[in-house]
Amino acid sequence: MKLKLSIIFALLFLTTPPVNAATISAIKPIVEIAYSGNEQVSDLLLTANSIVLIGTTEAASSSWISGNLGGTSDAFVSAYSNTGVLISGTRLGTPANEIATAAALDVDGSIWVVGASSVLNTTTPTPAPSKLLNPDNVVLTPANPVNPQLTKLNLWQISSAGQLINSYETQTAGVISPQEVLITKSGLTIFGDIYEKSTVRGFHTSFTKDGLFKPIIRYGSKSTELTNAISNSDGSFTVVGRSGDLLLKSKAVTKGDAITLKISATGTLQVVARAVLKSTTRSWESIGAGLLQGGIVKYSNKSEAAVTKFSALGKPSWNSRYLAKSTALVASGTNSWATFISAGVISGIPTWKPKTPTPVLLQLGKKGEVISATSFTGTPVAIATNNQMGTVVITDSGTSFGLLQVN
Repeated sequence: MKLKLSIIFALLFLTTPPVNAATISAIKPIVEIAYSGNEQVSDLLLTANSIVLIGTTEAASSSWISGNLGGTSDAFVSAYSNTGVLISGTRLGTPANEIATAAALDVDGSIWVVGASSVLNTTTPTPAPSKLLNPDNVVLTPANPVNPQLTKLNLWQISSAGQLINSYETQTAGVISPQEVLITKSGLTIFGDIYEKSTVRGFHTSFTKDGLFKPIIRYGSKSTELTNAISNSDGSFTVVGRSGDLLLKSKAVTKGDAITLKISATGTLQVVARAVLKSTTRSWESIGAGLLQGGIVKYSNKSEAAVTKFSALGKPSWNSRYLAKSTALVASGTNSWATFISAGVISGIPTWKPKTPTPVLLQLGKKGEVISATSFTGTPVAIATNNQMGTVVITDSGTSFGLLQVN
């Protein structure tokens, strides 16, 4: 109890640290990728020489994704150079419906993509009516009906050249929504959410590269969601999300507490830390190396993007909150990076007084001070950083995706 209260009060009374003045500049995408048909980008992966988009498309065909639509939606992986040139575009589709949600880069250069798919019903399809008006005498082939619920967990392995190497799937007991896949010494580990009746619970499962999925482990009882995770040096994982459930002996303070969990390599829940503020709901949406976490705080009349750097689980080094219309997405490199849709002044940028909500990318120093700031158009949907590509943000304008790059 004392530990939980100390965590809560520490977060309640932390204030944004003093900062030196920074200027803000505008940036344009290195390339704009026009929608082919209701695409969604869910994750971003940087290799030494490419920017890789992971997502879902409903387009029958596309100039930047090979192949034709299988079901009503297909997963895809598309890779671009740092100048915005398309390197490869791979469609991961079957007659079922697929989505892709996250990816990880393996030591051999291949990419593992996690997602979900529906089940093709095995019942005999209903034949077409014999008196159906068909003036062109087209042969009508009865279609196999598709169960629209995504109850299969999928893994795809893609080569560095964009070719499908392996594909695996397993049936689950509910609608599955994987959120993170991590490479481990023994294979892969997946975190996400599983929906069963009126409940949503976080889940963990592992996968060995010889094709074996381990049984799913669930966390929470009614309202626990896991959104992102990182691997720790001891083989455990730090996982973030939100929950209104009792976890271990940690009781929920609000209907939606931001949670940070330590989970063992085998899926055992070991430590729970909550971040709460009175009369709000909170969630952590992303986590970077070094325990940099980004999320959102929702009040009755406003919302704030939250960025916190922790020295250890539940022990914040610094905390910043900004008036915002979106969650904060974060990435860790030499410095800390955060992107969100700003709706007010930002301490440390005297000239920043947006008249309308405007997306920004902040580079933050060791004490949370703003080192540099960039504005742009389009909603930020993913962020990543590495030494070769710099820091990349994927934006969604509603009609196209933009690739923003800051070195």
